[in-house]
Amino acid sequence: IQAGQAGLLAAKALADAGKLDAAKSVLAWVAEKSSDEGYMALARVRLAGVLIEQKAYDEALAQLSARMPVEFAGVAADRKGDVLGLQGKNQEAIAEYRRAYLALGDKADYRRLVEAKLNALGAQVQTVAAADAAGSAQ
Repeated sequence: IQAGQAGLLAAKALADAGKLDAAKSVLAWVAEKSSDEGYMALARVRLAGVLIEQKAYDEALAQLSARMPVEFAGVAADRKGDVLGLQGKNQEAIAEYRRAYLALGDKADYRRLVEAKLNALGAQVQTVAAADAAGSAQ
């Protein structure tokens, strides 16, 4: 577990110093080798962020599509939405942002950020909530 923690800290320091390739290598190691599922998932989300900065969108999507604990579903969907939006795939981005919005709890401040992204793409949160209610009723 300590190796995973150390890897995440080292990767942050490397990324902050602009050494994205080195940060990418460390994050990839944590994502593959950590003994803690949470650290693996966090490393994948952060690795996706580095890959997005490097415009390696398909690689970022691959990291975000890996198996993750349910607690990371909302964050992963949000980042997928970011990648898809950068690729100009707005409808697919909206779908991921909707998944993120629904996966994040009512009390999560992060949810407001996802709401802003949905609004920026012309999708209203009320529509997301209505679609969720309709889906639950079936």
